[in-house]
Amino acid sequence: MSKLSRKGDIINQTAFLGPMLICFMPIVIIPFFYAIYMSFIRWNGISSVKTFVGLLNFKNIFTNDPDYWTSLLFSIKSTVAITVISNLMGLAFALLVCSIPKKLQGAARTMLLLPNIMSGIIMGFIWKFIFQKGFSSLAKATGLSFLAQSWLGDPQYAFWSIVIVSCWQYSGYTMIIYIAGLIGISNDINEAALIDGCPKVTHFFKITFPLIMPSVTICVFWVMVKSFTMYDLVASLTEGGPFKSTMTVSMDLYAEAFTKNNYGVGSAKAIIFFAFILIISILQVRFTRSREVEQ
Repeated sequence: MSKLSRKGDIINQTAFLGPMLICFMPIVIIPFFYAIYMSFIRWNGISSVKTFVGLLNFKNIFTNDPDYWTSLLFSIKSTVAITVISNLMGLAFALLVCSIPKKLQGAARTMLLLPNIMSGIIMGFIWKFIFQKGFSSLAKATGLSFLAQSWLGDPQYAFWSIVIVSCWQYSGYTMIIYIAGLIGISNDINEAALIDGCPKVTHFFKITFPLIMPSVTICVFWVMVKSFTMYDLVASLTEGGPFKSTMTVSMDLYAEAFTKNNYGVGSAKAIIFFAFILIISILQVRFTRSREVEQ
């Protein structure tokens, strides 16, 4: 390749990436590095005086901030539950949609994807009404005692209420990714398995599932990151209660920086949380990609 053509490629790539970088830099890159700088500073967000404290903010988080680690534990527990259940639901929906007549597939996809389009704030208020009023009415009509429980007032039920609503929202999106993976499987492979008399269960676990592993990688990564960084849904549904039992890391970061006015500590918490998600995401992607196979 000549120097002239290389220069032309660089110009073309810069022209295409330029508008994205112009938006990406002030929204993501610059605030990220500013947060790193702020994590070494003590500042209340109002005063003009900023005191450099080095690693003191990080030390205080690790030694004297139980609320942060409680919120992190809740985020881990909820993320595991939401990731597993929403992916199983999405895959089940994808298999169901692909098995019905093509005339109905468009309507089924739209209906199942609709919750993902709604914002977390709106869904939180809708489901708050359902848990408080709808479930109590169903309990009176059916006699099911578990529906009569205080779903948002009991820590255990509040946890599962968040899982239920999150899975209801995320499963539609994962369904679309899994449908794309199922459609991408060659018909020759399915026909060969059918001719050989391969049972449906064996066909799914030995042929279909290994071939849609790229879709699994995408869906697990997407749901995991969304669940870890969830804020709006929990804020409108439980507000972190009862007794801070459903407080997510995102809510703790917000409270630290904007309620307690500890911008330095809030930034340090964000950096720790970013490093944690980065490590988990890399491990997850490597694990699932190692199990991908080619057709």
